[in-house]
Amino acid sequence: MKSASEYKCVIIDDDDNSTELLKEYLQSVPKLSLLESFSDPTAAVRAIKNNERVTFLFLDINMEISGLNIARILRDDVRFIVFVTGHPEHALNAFSVKADRYLVKPVSFQKFVKTVNQLECEMTRTNC
Repeated sequence: MKSASEYKCVIIDDDDNSTELLKEYLQSVPKLSLLESFSDPTAAVRAIKNNERVTFLFLDINMEISGLNIARILRDDVRFIVFVTGHPEHALNAFSVKADRYLVKPVSFQKFVKTVNQLECEMTRTNC
């Protein structure tokens, strides 16, 4: 397994409350490191395209630019796309853009950690 703060994370969400909650969750998991959070999807795309590879992208769907479109653009630039949204009706569309997980707000800390751990197991190909 990787050591502390090995997994680089980005949040794209135009809901300040959701972003703050995800930041708290990330700070509570030592192996996760927040590179940046964005409320502007266009700025996020530019930054991610110019950055080193992101491990976890936590992405909302219902924004000025659909998170589904952002996922299509960034799919090759991030290891895992985790949609975090208040809109369960978009789940099928999320997986059509190759989302790795789909979490419906409000997301508990336990569900967040379970999701990260499952994806880490897939990445490291370990039997967790």
